Amino acid sequence: MRVFFSLACIGITLFLSGCSAHRVSTATVVSAPVVVSDTVRESLPNDYLRVSFLPAGVQATTLSRPGALRAFVTATPLYSPPLKLAELPYYSGLVNDDKNVLVAMRCRPPRPETVDALLATWPNVFLAIQRDVPVSPEACTTTPADTPTQIACYAKAFSDPPGTAVPASLAHTFDYAGTLYDADHLALAKWLQSNYGIFPAFSGMGYSVKDSYSLDKEPMTSQQILVKSISSEYILKNVSLADAGCRCISVAPYPERSSDRLDPNFITQAGGDGMCKPVDRLENRR
Repeated sequence: MRVFFSLACIGITLFLSGCSAHRVSTATVVSAPVVVSDTVRESLPNDYLRVSFLPAGVQATTLSRPGALRAFVTATPLYSPPLKLAELPYYSGLVNDDKNVLVAMRCRPPRPETVDALLATWPNVFLAIQRDVPVSPEACTTTPADTPTQIACYAKAFSDPPGTAVPASLAHTFDYAGTLYDADHLALAKWLQSNYGIFPAFSGMGYSVKDSYSLDKEPMTSQQILVKSISSEYILKNVSLADAGCRCISVAPYPERSSDRLDPNFITQAGGDGMCKPVDRLENRR
């Protein structure tokens, strides 16, 4: 009897431990939001989301408009669970546009070096310019006549020494970047806008400034800018959708489109591979 009881106990123990092991193996490990935020900034996520609104008939074949050097994207992991279309663009400094075609792409570059992704900070912008607009060593010894060389030399002259006071280090960088927007550097500011999509609403902190789309009409204080710096943003080379490993959907306007959620997984499942595929509507998960 004791032997039978012992065997029964062993059997029960193995059953319970097996169930326990099964529970552990199938459990979904979810990272804390702070870990997710840290991961997409300390290292590149290689999983990017870009949303834009284009007139009907305009085909997106590259990350940004043809001729631009760089394109802005955000990190896909930051948008899970998905947001309603009415909400999502504001976190990237954009606004929802119910009258135009939604173009949404999720990009996972098979060769990350092709897109040369950089967290969108001012030091990285200056680094990207030097990569995108290479100049000879002697080009900056005199004042260049053409704008591309001027911006390349300006970027090359930037220095970023280490410091022991955060405000002082940031002030050094922002003062240098802010000079691009004074009356003597209008051509350089226009070059940044045309080639990088960098407008005065760009913070250079690696974060989009939420609600900054109408900054010219609704100015913000530094307090407001810091509070609204929420979603990490990156600058990628303006390569083809195929080279960037993008799945893309285009969604024409329909009633209450803004109330539907834009799920990155839906883009992956329904989108064209290296091209924008029209879909009738977003996945309805209200």
